[in-house]
Amino acid sequence: MILKSFVLIEKAGRYLLIKEAAKKWEGKWFLPGGKVELNESPETAAHREVKEEAGCNITINGIFYFRYNHGFLDNYLALFYSATIVGEELIKTIADKHSLEVKWFTYDEIVKLPLRQKLLDILNSYQKEKVIPARNFKII
Repeated sequence: MILKSFVLIEKAGRYLLIKEAAKKWEGKWFLPGGKVELNESPETAAHREVKEEAGCNITINGIFYFRYNHGFLDNYLALFYSATIVGEELIKTIADKHSLEVKWFTYDEIVKLPLRQKLLDILNSYQKEKVIPARNFKII
């Protein structure tokens, strides 16, 4: 099974999204994140993925959502963290293999974008649910 970490960053009612560069989702908007590498914790992967795809450092607040997919060819567990940007860092402005673009959007703007799967469900869950502090969430 594959483990993935994604990060939702909200600031003043706006969400930081990346435009996907990977062929499968190219041009779709989603949260920064991706596959946890061998011998890497989900939290470490979340930090790495945000730095690679959005160009900023974060502080993780906790987990607010997770999704298990048991498909014919694709089995994975995806963890969704809530985080804040450390300091007033600038976001990435140059497209590369990790992301094509990085922007802040309001929820009303997001609903009009071409999105990667279930992003609206994830945002709706974030708005309703309590965040579980990451230190209290263990994968055994």
